[in-house]
Amino acid sequence: MKSRRVPSGYLVRLERGEEAIESLASFAAKNKIPCGTIQGIGAVKNVKLGYFDTRRRAYRTKRFRSICEVISLSGNISYLDNKPYIHTHIILADASHKAVGGHFFEGTVAITLEIYIHVIPKRLRRKFDLEAGFNFWDLS
Repeated sequence: MKSRRVPSGYLVRLERGEEAIESLASFAAKNKIPCGTIQGIGAVKNVKLGYFDTRRRAYRTKRFRSICEVISLSGNISYLDNKPYIHTHIILADASHKAVGGHFFEGTVAITLEIYIHVIPKRLRRKFDLEAGFNFWDLS
């Protein structure tokens, strides 16, 4: 991973072989990022995507093993159990230009992943909502 501090946050380049979500969580912890938004592009493989099933109150997941182009990666950084929580969604395209998307659980950088993190100075925590079965932002 390589990074550069910019006035509003960080430019981060994840390198081949890095696990994207773990790397971003480690970066957020190391740099004491209290809260932020994430956007990025690149290429990944062995991706685990999810879709939140509101009836079951759980994610349905699917694995995509081939190298895919990251058309759009967007999300945020908040805190859950006092640790950085990376919540991202991703749109991927395969070699035939077929697109898939969903909640981005994990994926290995295939070539590079270029990410911009806009830092928000106040820490934001997540709180479990029993009715939804989901950890929402705690804006109280």
